[in-house]
Amino acid sequence: MNSLPLVSLVIPAFNPRFFERALNSAVSQNYGNLEIIVCDDNRGNEIQDITASVSEQTGVAVRYVRNPRTLGLVDNLKVCLEQAQGEFIKFLCDDDLLYSACIEQQVHEMRHAEVSLVVAQRLLWDANDIILPARIENTPLSPVSALLKGDDVLGIFEKFPVNVLGGFSSALMRRADVVELLPALTEEGACFVATLDFALYVCLLRRGNLAVSNNVLSAERLYPERLSAQQPMKDAAEVEREWISQMLKARSGESAPAPGWVRYVPLTRVEESPRVWQELPLSRTLGSKQSRQEWGVGVNSFSFGELYAQWLACRVLTEQQRHWLPETLASWPQQPRIVPIIIDRQGSRDGLERTLEALAAQDYPPELILVLSVSCHEATLDGRVFHMPLQDDGLEQINTLLPQLEGADWFYLLQPGDCLVAPALLVMADRIAHSQTLTCLYSDEGSLRTGESAEPAFKPDFNLDLMRSYPYVGRALAFKRERFLALGGFAPAFAELAPHDVLWRMVESDGLNVVGHIAEVLLESKFDLSQWLTESGVVAQSPRILEAHLQRLGIVHEIRRGGSELLNRVDYHHARRPLVSVVIVTQDQTAAVQRCVETLLEKTAYTEYELLLVDNGSESAEARVWLDGMAQLGSDRIRVLSYPQQGNAAAVHNFVISQARGEYVLLLNAFAVITQADWLDELLNHAQRPEVGVVGAKLFNPDGGVLHAGLILGLNGPVGLPFYGQPMQSDGYMFRLQAVHNLSAVGGDCLMIRKSVFDAAGGLDEQDLKQSLNVVDLCLRVGREGYLVVMSPHAVLAVGARPSVAATAEDEALLAEERDTFYQRWLPTIARDPAYNTNLTLQGVGATNFSLEPGLRTGWSAFSRAQLPNVLVVPINASAIGHYRMSQPMIELQAANRVEGRICYGLPSIIDIERQSPDVIVLQGRYSEHAIDEIPPLKKYFNARRIFELDDYVIDVPHRNAHIRNMPSKQDMERMVRRAIGLCDRVVVSTQPLANVLSDMHHDIRVVPNMLSKDLWSHLRSQRRTSKKPRVGWGGGTSHHGDLAVIADVVRELADEVDWVFFGMCPDDLLPYMHEFHGVIDLEIYPAKLASLNLDLALAPLEFHVFNDCKSNLRLLEYGACGYPVICTDTEAYRGYLPCTRIKTNSTDEWLQAIRMHLADPDASYRMGDELREVVLRDYVLRGDNLRYWEYGWLAD
Repeated sequence: MNSLPLVSLVIPAFNPRFFERALNSAVSQNYGNLEIIVCDDNRGNEIQDITASVSEQTGVAVRYVRNPRTLGLVDNLKVCLEQAQGEFIKFLCDDDLLYSACIEQQVHEMRHAEVSLVVAQRLLWDANDIILPARIENTPLSPVSALLKGDDVLGIFEKFPVNVLGGFSSALMRRADVVELLPALTEEGACFVATLDFALYVCLLRRGNLAVSNNVLSAERLYPERLSAQQPMKDAAEVEREWISQMLKARSGESAPAPGWVRYVPLTRVEESPRVWQELPLSRTLGSKQSRQEWGVGVNSFSFGELYAQWLACRVLTEQQRHWLPETLASWPQQPRIVPIIIDRQGSRDGLERTLEALAAQDYPPELILVLSVSCHEATLDGRVFHMPLQDDGLEQINTLLPQLEGADWFYLLQPGDCLVAPALLVMADRIAHSQTLTCLYSDEGSLRTGESAEPAFKPDFNLDLMRSYPYVGRALAFKRERFLALGGFAPAFAELAPHDVLWRMVESDGLNVVGHIAEVLLESKFDLSQWLTESGVVAQSPRILEAHLQRLGIVHEIRRGGSELLNRVDYHHARRPLVSVVIVTQDQTAAVQRCVETLLEKTAYTEYELLLVDNGSESAEARVWLDGMAQLGSDRIRVLSYPQQGNAAAVHNFVISQARGEYVLLLNAFAVITQADWLDELLNHAQRPEVGVVGAKLFNPDGGVLHAGLILGLNGPVGLPFYGQPMQSDGYMFRLQAVHNLSAVGGDCLMIRKSVFDAAGGLDEQDLKQSLNVVDLCLRVGREGYLVVMSPHAVLAVGARPSVAATAEDEALLAEERDTFYQRWLPTIARDPAYNTNLTLQGVGATNFSLEPGLRTGWSAFSRAQLPNVLVVPINASAIGHYRMSQPMIELQAANRVEGRICYGLPSIIDIERQSPDVIVLQGRYSEHAIDEIPPLKKYFNARRIFELDDYVIDVPHRNAHIRNMPSKQDMERMVRRAIGLCDRVVVSTQPLANVLSDMHHDIRVVPNMLSKDLWSHLRSQRRTSKKPRVGWGGGTSHHGDLAVIADVVRELADEVDWVFFGMCPDDLLPYMHEFHGVIDLEIYPAKLASLNLDLALAPLEFHVFNDCKSNLRLLEYGACGYPVICTDTEAYRGYLPCTRIKTNSTDEWLQAIRMHLADPDASYRMGDELREVVLRDYVLRGDNLRYWEYGWLAD
């Protein structure tokens, strides 16, 4: 009898497009008591046929129900519910899918009766299975998987009615609850449809708590045709959200500990007694994440096409960069003259016009454009465009013309229809100008499908073996004219690939470094890379140019087809058959190593090898007996060595390799299984090439999935495995799973190296990289000496399942130390792996599949090196102090051509920082333990000046300030602030009082006053005398309870004399006295909103406290920009020369007296407002000389 509770997994099916994927994910669940039900609302037979086929193929029972007519989503859900029998129910939408552990993990969290809803983290992906950027709707709610108080979560939804829990596919519910609630939510006249999932969750959380798993357990598919994306559903959602708001306002239940806070306990500690609830500022966290995500590319995209279009749109010069471009170009060592040559063999008038239009729009104009066209009958010069009749295929004609083009330094081969992005020639010219060696350039490129950008090809840097496999560089090549002519120009016999023959001759003559790769999409075309590679002329000429290349080098060889018609596979006919020492290290892995040795001996065709078995301290009798037996065979081919010391894998291998007799050494994993005869021949095929230092093989697991196809630096850590888990026969990105190519490193499970190269490199690092990364480090050292690392997909081995061993705390500490060593040694290389592409992601699920990294909407540069001080600004948020102290000053400094760099909300990875190579890193508000812990790596890995930015005296916060909740003690805050400041080179604060109280923490504290954005604040004008009563008010953030308490009695006293107008927050006890109250709004519209209040008098009370003494005068600046006369508390924050009325005692009487004084003489009061505005706009706006404050704060003296 099954003791597991029954789960009903029901699929309300209508759209067959993705249904098979959804159903396959359902039948693949590893939960042991599951019923799967499909309720078909489609009139066709596709869903029925798919259901029958999947059930038959998998052997998993699926109950199929056909609705008598098309019911629509809501009624189909009801049918699903009627059919379900389980204790728990999961609705799976027909375009989503579940990962195999989904049901099992979610049921586990349902074991607690208090849990009414379980949700899990989910991916968002498009119709082509491409993962889309995270957005607020799939942002983890808590730092760990946790149980959250349902009532507290509802409090968040009341203020922020956004479904951050996911669609139906993400949730597991109790069927009894759904049976009761679903009919009530779908009654005629008030039927939820568009937000039915969210409405149901709200009702469930009124009954119990929410379990949230941060594990990714499902994928939600977004695409334009999805039901929820249709306009009627969007319209319905607007109405239904109002219904949900009413439900939330009418609810009763336990209150949260404070507005915006949620109690939670990690799922790993739910069963502890007594249970200790922690508090999470979820409202603030979600708001901060949402504001940060808005800076990302594609956060609202429904497809990769949308995402990619946004990504391209960000890669253009800003208005400021274009303004300062002449100055930038003047600083270059040279301004290369580039001549695009368009060869029009088809007479494509429309395509030619598009190409010429793109060239005319270049930020860096071409010297001349040469058009060779079959449609041209006589030579004509039209501005910079020189049209000539095409002769034959144009190759010999170009050979003849180029000597005459003395005004050209470089020429760029294009075809009609090629559309260059606006900065294309600028980017190319930049790379040329700053290089002494380049003679050929290629770039990334994209497709045009019905006029829209698609299918970008992100290429590696010049890759000798990939180029020998196929001409991956593409057809749009640029050449240095002088070197091209010196080498004799094109060989017309090679037709379409004549340019690639020139590339090979340049490499043969001048080395690999003469070919440069621009990791930017410079052109798009209907005739894209994938189409061009399948052209018969390309396929036919590819082996021919390779043949000529190898013959010129005197290499004896044979070329055969690789895994596809396009690919070349080179057999290098080496004269010698050298001895190979095969090294296998084992420790109590008897069965595995026995199988490895047996398959090696039985299947390996190459016979010139010795086998070195190394016993690394085996303890089992079985292992010792087997190893003794192997030692006693008396064979010259097999030797058994002992190295009993453990804990240093590098030392083991160094020892055994020192004993090796072979000219070549092969490191082989004990769990390897030899599956093909020629695997060792293939490794030697490349290892014997004099330019090659290391060769790796393609490894697969027992299920046929790829385990190893080389390594990519920086991938999900210091180094990672591309293509992990993909089917063995997959092509891989740009044929990387089928073509021989070069990498920076391969793994040690099957690695061949020439012993002399190993010895010259000093072997494996057994001092600093004992247990990890030592093989990668070896590969990089070998590569630094000029040798190639080759990955051959034609040497194929299996690797059996290896038992997992739990790492001890000591193990983890050693691995962390070794990662640190590796980063310090190789970070510049890790950040720019020449075998990868900086446009591809290094983190997350899509990283192993060569996915585009969306990045931020700002910060792109066309230039390869910094022209100005390079600054990385890391604000604490995208509004408030993040805006005033970080992002806006940075924007204005960039606009004034004082600095360059970027703004990142959240500290980038060390790889991203290395790629930027900033001179300065400005860190704001880093006074939590986690945030402080991110600073030491910056000190360790980079020479950039670290600046600690602080706007408040966070060590001592008033007890009525909302932000004090759950803050550490004053002593702990001082300790953390002191530590953070001590890790930085400079401290920048907003006021002198703040600098004074921090003065014993750092020797270099600089005061940079807050200032206003000229675009947001300099044009504001409020109106005066707009109502019968004077309009008196206050505006500010949501943490000022203590400050507003200062004037609480004033508000009550003057309620009949003035119209009170509050903006941002208002204590509940003062709401009855308000004439107007305006809630919090976005920063972009905040200045205009503040000015629109048309106040006759603005108040700025502060309670007397050291925290407020250290605050800035920002409130006065904002009021002043609006022209408001101001009364403020006379604190350190508000002292100075700004014309305001200051209250000495904060007594009610003094406040009343000051207000009545202003109201008694409004003209004088307004003059004070005008004077304040004049001073603010002169001295406190981010422009002109005022920017020098920020240069003083951030830049070198």
